[in-house]
Amino acid sequence: MKTVDTHAHAFSAAGSIVSGARYKPSNDAPISTFISELDQYGFNYGVLIQPSFLGYDNTYILDSIRKYPDRLKGVAVLPLEVDRHVLKELDEGGIVGARLNLFGKAIPDLRSSEWQHFLQLIGERGWQLELHCPPSYLVQMLPQLQDFQGPVVVDHFGRVDPEKGTDDPDYVKIIDLLVPDRHWVKLSGFYRLGESETGKRHAHESLQMLLAKGMEDRLVWGSDWPHTQHDTYMSYDQALTFMDTLLPDEKLREKVLSHNPLRLFEFMQ
Repeated sequence: MKTVDTHAHAFSAAGSIVSGARYKPSNDAPISTFISELDQYGFNYGVLIQPSFLGYDNTYILDSIRKYPDRLKGVAVLPLEVDRHVLKELDEGGIVGARLNLFGKAIPDLRSSEWQHFLQLIGERGWQLELHCPPSYLVQMLPQLQDFQGPVVVDHFGRVDPEKGTDDPDYVKIIDLLVPDRHWVKLSGFYRLGESETGKRHAHESLQMLLAKGMEDRLVWGSDWPHTQHDTYMSYDQALTFMDTLLPDEKLREKVLSHNPLRLFEFMQ
């Protein structure tokens, strides 16, 4: 069984940090270390997600994929004015999607002409659109993406609000809006849903809601390595340990680690 870690970041702390970045790394996260983690824990493939603090400079993940083309793919962060030529080059470099990290940003109007053009170009390539934002954003954005041609991927359990929990009306609405035929959810970054046991509880509750919605064939797992902003107490091993408690059922775990991500990212099976 081939397995995939669908969410990790690799970067150099000496890279060009964008103005106004919410977080600036103090240490490198070398691709060689990530590959070592994959090897140690038996993962065949990995997906690199462009970190928000590097903005549109996707150089590091492109270089990383170039070094390990048979094992890695990537999700980039792109400007709205990106053109087909650039997208073609990125596609050839192993990029399979675009990420919208909207924490600290205003909610976009995806119905505007500039966003519609951007989404059309992304969708034409069959790329996924990855959404990392609060539940209140997702409630507004998911309906605006009904005509998007590619997969829509929701990051980190849909980022349950640590204080409101899964009873948050916005979060309940997100679950209601999910369509198993077109949406995907990453079971990653549980520690971003609340401190200590709170985050774990929210992750367990979220998973049960997702399963009740019929999403079991649309769930994927990611380590969220190197656990930025939480790296003082989180490790790859701890992320896996929690995953084992979250997914005790062997059949479901096989779907989440293997069958589902192999389909979504089109890795060789």
